[in-house]
Amino acid sequence: METVVVTDELQAYLDGLVPPRDRVLARIEDEAHRENIPIVDPHEGMLLYLLVKISRGKRVLELGTATGYSGIWLLRGTDGGSLTTFEVDHKRAERARANFAEAGLGKQAMVLEQDAVGGLEKLDERFDVCFIDLLNSFPSEAVTQRVLDLCLERLDGGALLMADNALRQGGVVHPKSQQERNVARYNELIAKHPQVESVVVPIRDGLSVARVRD
Repeated sequence: METVVVTDELQAYLDGLVPPRDRVLARIEDEAHRENIPIVDPHEGMLLYLLVKISRGKRVLELGTATGYSGIWLLRGTDGGSLTTFEVDHKRAERARANFAEAGLGKQAMVLEQDAVGGLEKLDERFDVCFIDLLNSFPSEAVTQRVLDLCLERLDGGALLMADNALRQGGVVHPKSQQERNVARYNELIAKHPQVESVVVPIRDGLSVARVRD
């Protein structure tokens, strides 16, 4: 079977099939592309929204807020649920709060300005969905494994655990950089973990999707 290569033209076609974004999401997209702020983009955002909606998740945990783009997609999938999200950059956290408020989600989104690892260790809440958007940022494979353990400890059976950048633009095949080794380690851990069933979806830079076993 032939493998389809996702060219820029094909990606634009796929993005064009996503329903038009509202004014808030469209503005965040423009700002992100102009200022080189990493976001999931509309194609993957729609997938996150659908996965949360299908799972009927209400309590969402996110590691890596940036300016709130993915958080808005995730929250909208909950139909009135809540989001707890970590962001260490104060200016981005403030922008995210403003964006959540403008999207009508200000009361549902809690942006915590602290390191995700330290913050997770102090977090007692339970969640239905977790989205990790920091695989590129962890300092070591040990920290990557620690984050996975902390997330799983806070997820109930049937919960979703998702992670962005699961392919590192192909670098996971022969990982050389620390970031590539981190992502490859995460993928290996998830694939073999007895507590979850998982798959990597080759959308954009790869989305790891796992379901916690009941």
